[in-house]
Amino acid sequence: MSADNGIYIHKFRDGWRVVHTQAIDNIYWHRGDKKYNYRILKEVFNKSPLFKKKGTAVAYAFVLASDTMTEYGVCEV
Repeated sequence: MSADNGIYIHKFRDGWRVVHTQAIDNIYWHRGDKKYNYRILKEVFNKSPLFKKKGTAVAYAFVLASDTMTEYGVCEV
C-alpha cells in the first residue's frame, strides 16, 4: 500500500503556500486535466503557512521533508 503523500508548493495571489498532504490529485477536476477544482485547492492549502518569496517556501518545504516520510517528496503544483 502506498503513502500517496508529499510536500506541495503552490503560488497564490498573495504568495506561496506549502502543505504536507495526501491525494494531491484531488485538486484537479478530472485526472490528467490541469484545471483546478478551486474549492478543493482552497481546502488543502487554506491553513498552510504563507511565504512572500518562492525561495523561502522551497526552503521551508525541504525542512518539512527532512522530518517526514513522503512518497512524492517536494513538488510544485
